[in-house]
Amino acid sequence: MRCHGWPARSWQKSDCPERYAASIPVLAEGNKDLTQLVLLVVRYLSWLSIPAKAFNVGSYRRHDTPQPTADFFDTKNPEGERLRHAAAEAAVADMIKWFDTQKGVVAILDATNSVKSRRRWVNERCHANNIQTLYVESKCDDEDLIMSNILEVKTTSPDYKGQDPEVAAQDFRNRIRNYEKVYQTIDEDEKDLTYVKLINVGRQVIINQIKDYLQSRVV
Repeated sequence: MRCHGWPARSWQKSDCPERYAASIPVLAEGNKDLTQLVLLVVRYLSWLSIPAKAFNVGSYRRHDTPQPTADFFDTKNPEGERLRHAAAEAAVADMIKWFDTQKGVVAILDATNSVKSRRRWVNERCHANNIQTLYVESKCDDEDLIMSNILEVKTTSPDYKGQDPEVAAQDFRNRIRNYEKVYQTIDEDEKDLTYVKLINVGRQVIINQIKDYLQSRVV
């Protein structure tokens, strides 16, 4: 069943029984604060009376590693890989539980999901629980925007709370480089996925397989 564009105030959950998990993969080259973008989407959907909630994998990761260095995000670090995957597992499990117990409609998985294998894993977990997926990729290769993001992160991220700002900025740049080593953009191999690709903070937008009302609202 597809959801059509009813006025926001008259939207009823019974009109659209499908469940959606919007997974937010982050490009390694640097981006503005996507967590802030996620919060804006949740606020917007709530204004439309659509039950929505964000699940930030970084928050789960901080339970065990509250202030990791860039080396933690190196794929050659097996313990870092294990802990990051465990955080993703916990976030996805809570997301599925939220759908089942709170009758949620849109969940946003705020995570890097920077390689194809991770996105396929998210897809499989979601589809096994009758949850549709919409991926949002933010890609940035504008060095000015990257540096703006670094300057913002070093003063706002819990990962760098209480740390010297210059040390924090250098560490975050090294973290980005670790992501750059393995990052795989969404391409023709994943054309079956529903996705939105934002390039340089929305200067260019590419959409694929957008099919219904909820997906169009997120876009």
